[in-house]
Amino acid sequence: MGCTITISSRKTHDVIKPKIATTDNSSEHTEVRKDKLTPRNWTSVVKAGGIGGGAGKARRNGKLFVDPDFRADMSSIFKHKVTAKKIIWKRPNEIIFNPVLVSDGTSRHDMKQGELNDCWFLSTLSAIAEKPQLMEKIIPVDNTFGTSAYNGKFHCRFWQFGKWVDVYIDDLLPTVNGDILFAHSSDPTEFWVSLVEKAYAKLNRSYEALEYGFEADAFTDLTGGLAEWYNPADLKEEDFYLIRAAFQCGAVIGCLSVDKGDRDEREKKGMVSNHSYVITGVEEIPYLQNTAKLIRMRNPWGDTEWNGAWCDGSDEWCHVPESVQLELELKTQDDGEFWMNYRDFRKEYCNMIVCNLSPDFDHDGISDKAEYQLNLYGRWARGINAGGWLECESFHTNPQYILTLHTDINVQRRFNGRLPVVVSLLQVFQRQHKLDGGEMFAIGFEIFQLFNKPTVALTKTFFDHNDPLMPENEETYAEYRETSGRFFLDPGQYLLVPTTQQINQQRSYLLRLFSVSRMECVPLDNVKEGLSEETGTPSSHQKH
Repeated sequence: MGCTITISSRKTHDVIKPKIATTDNSSEHTEVRKDKLTPRNWTSVVKAGGIGGGAGKARRNGKLFVDPDFRADMSSIFKHKVTAKKIIWKRPNEIIFNPVLVSDGTSRHDMKQGELNDCWFLSTLSAIAEKPQLMEKIIPVDNTFGTSAYNGKFHCRFWQFGKWVDVYIDDLLPTVNGDILFAHSSDPTEFWVSLVEKAYAKLNRSYEALEYGFEADAFTDLTGGLAEWYNPADLKEEDFYLIRAAFQCGAVIGCLSVDKGDRDEREKKGMVSNHSYVITGVEEIPYLQNTAKLIRMRNPWGDTEWNGAWCDGSDEWCHVPESVQLELELKTQDDGEFWMNYRDFRKEYCNMIVCNLSPDFDHDGISDKAEYQLNLYGRWARGINAGGWLECESFHTNPQYILTLHTDINVQRRFNGRLPVVVSLLQVFQRQHKLDGGEMFAIGFEIFQLFNKPTVALTKTFFDHNDPLMPENEETYAEYRETSGRFFLDPGQYLLVPTTQQINQQRSYLLRLFSVSRMECVPLDNVKEGLSEETGTPSSHQKH
């Protein structure tokens, strides 16, 4: 049977340059790119491997642990920026009496952004804080903060390039005039927010490396999951129910607010331009003679709210029964959380990222179980197999893999005779690299249907006469750490070619493949082993 997926026309890829959240808590605004970002699938990855220290005892001669790898000085805060503020590093018990790690459970309301432009990380962390099973992975149960056994060491974990990485830090935090400089909890006695942010800063070699980023980067680093992008302006009325289904089934949904020329007018409405928010509720409620589609948002600042229709205390709520208001946990206070209608949501946000632990194969908003998952490590080497994208004459020199999809009648009945596959490509680019002048590459991949199994690398002739298959989400090359595509394919064999957009761009990568039916993916040719200094796991083999 022939493949029923759409065939793309040759040489029509666009390269999308990312737009990142840059708004901070100060009066200054950083100039940002104005490039349009289209809906797409993507996640992220940075360095794997243990980061500093072990889990053994750190108290020696009655002294608390001091981290030699992430020192309590300016080198851990800024690499290039300077500040005139007098920063003093203090332990929690020097900041407040009787500190605790977590007070009455973690919550989205714990998050208060400090003087670091990392709203993209904190907004995602605030949503994950509502999910204890995910928080237990990030903050392991072996932490002894607040007990007699506490030795000043905090243990945190992040997902990096296909594996969970342990990060150990001391609990010294930068303060100014006795106040924590960066992220902190709304409860002044609680310290998990500040310590997780510090551990993430250590993973990335400095606090400064956390400035300006993508919610999907944070989601993947905190969970190892996948994320899919949407442009709210392109959403249809019925897509509200997709958002509601995703949220109710546990998805983390982040959004980036619009940043256009009418910034002053927008900020009069309480919206912070080019800033990361997270969805904390999606409901359709009775309203007058109809219904109202509402979405609840949270600003990681912990204040500054939308003051348009359906905001706290607005006239619209006068027509909503008190019982419904109680169900919605409606509060009139400046805590950074607010409701708005679906129409205004589509106007005020330019990106929406739906993050799931497992792919949404059928695009109904609900995460599906990936029965089969493959990880394949490799690298593009300059002058050898970094052949550039399809428009380059050297495209055929890129790594080539044979993907085999096996017949599964039960699965094919569910998906109109085809087999769902999600392919994800991650480049190994660490956040600290940008401070050293490094650049993110535009990356992507192509899939070609095969009618005969090759035994050697396919040549330029094959690619001149065969078109790649187009994914369901119309994937394009982009300057992201991860790019992915959702396909519905017939059983059979396919050629998978991961590439950078430009030729001779050297970097390690990880291919992740997800399916609900049996599959194999093996190197055909031009595949090089991943760089150990980047990944900590040099391997070109696949892992199940």
